[in-house]
Amino acid sequence: MKTINIWALCMTAVFVSFLGFVVENLWLAIAKGYMDNRNMCFPFLIGYGIAMLLVLGVLGTPKRPCLFGKRILVKSRMVRILFYFAGAMLCVCIGEILLGKLVEHTCHFYWWDYSKIPLHITRYTSIPTSAMFSAAITVFMDVVLKPLYHSFQRWNGGVLKVVVIAVVLLMAGDFLYNAYKMYKRQGMVRRWRIDTTAGFLYKRLHAQQ
Repeated sequence: MKTINIWALCMTAVFVSFLGFVVENLWLAIAKGYMDNRNMCFPFLIGYGIAMLLVLGVLGTPKRPCLFGKRILVKSRMVRILFYFAGAMLCVCIGEILLGKLVEHTCHFYWWDYSKIPLHITRYTSIPTSAMFSAAITVFMDVVLKPLYHSFQRWNGGVLKVVVIAVVLLMAGDFLYNAYKMYKRQGMVRRWRIDTTAGFLYKRLHAQQ
């Protein structure tokens, strides 16, 4: 793979890290009635970018599915999509459990808790939430990944390299700093919070509660 392709892929992961921050806050705004900094200083959740790269390495893409680099030769698009969805769902479940348990045992608090959701598997993952994540992953990897990756390929090579290195260092530093703060506090690192209970969608969804 050419160097420029590597930088373009890394920039795609950076974008996904930002997208993860946005998606989590949109979900919180609708479901919980608030948005916050998600324990970070900057609007990036590096775990989403890393997860995208791992899923790409393990499963490939829905158009060219694989399993740890070995191509899965299936003609039916529907079967490929279902295979990819199932693989992504398994990855989500394992990843959430491992991350949740790691934080629980090192920082001694529950970062999130799905115990009240039907079909939960431990407090850290559930069939409904994993299915939603997996559907989003499948759509992104099938429809968005390739054009987004190619758009970054068209950047000037030197500029792309500088931007990737700067933002990745920023995200990594932000993550390590706040992970340390979480460990020391034994709890969340909340710097700001915005109430969204007055929002239209929140009111409509919670009108009967």
